[in-house]
Amino acid sequence: MRNDVPPEVMELLFNHGYEDEIIDIVMANQDNGAYEVSDIPISPLTILESDDKVIISPKVYDVYTKLVARISDIDTALEVPFFLLGKRKEIDGNSYILFEEIKYDINKAESDFHVCNDINQFRGLLNDDNYDVISIGHTHGNVSDDKKKKTLTENLSKEIKDKYNIRDVGLNVSIADIWQLDAFKQIAKLTNEKEVLETIIMYNGDMIVMVPDRVDKINNIQTILEDGKIVDIPTGLVSANKKSKK
Repeated sequence: MRNDVPPEVMELLFNHGYEDEIIDIVMANQDNGAYEVSDIPISPLTILESDDKVIISPKVYDVYTKLVARISDIDTALEVPFFLLGKRKEIDGNSYILFEEIKYDINKAESDFHVCNDINQFRGLLNDDNYDVISIGHTHGNVSDDKKKKTLTENLSKEIKDKYNIRDVGLNVSIADIWQLDAFKQIAKLTNEKEVLETIIMYNGDMIVMVPDRVDKINNIQTILEDGKIVDIPTGLVSANKKSKK
């Protein structure tokens, strides 16, 4: 197994409790040149909770539901890159991130397991005064069993999967995802101090919103529909409430 991950990203992961998992997986695959450290999965069930709260607009929610339907089908499971755009707002004395817009291009979905957010588009969004929060994002699709068989996640022992709550292929965050967030955060520092997050939409409907500098995710994500209904978006919690409420 080749270590392709920068030292600063490894340090971040080690400092946030993932040292044992990474070492266990590396040791179990040390003679397997087919995999890289960036392939290592991290279960959303083990990611600590951020204090942040997110509201997505009905427009973003509509795209979210369409993307989930698309990536649930093995024939259209390619990873789709996108950007979520929003602002921090005070609502009833509480701070929320309100994502108002989503920009995506189905034609840029080229792989089942890899995706590349457009750096030039990202730089342009950094200069858009309409938003102060940008989340880079992509989907994790329900790929075929034949394709799953080639992945590191599928080939981990049951002992390791159970020990670290690792879910099925497509339902975890990879070290590559955490690395990508760190890389885009560094780009933003060079041009603009906008807040940069990362969002992964999984084929079971989970929306994983990762915050920078900590391996944490936001578990409070909702949308308020046009009819006033509040819908909780699942975030990879065992007890996630997937029902709508008045």
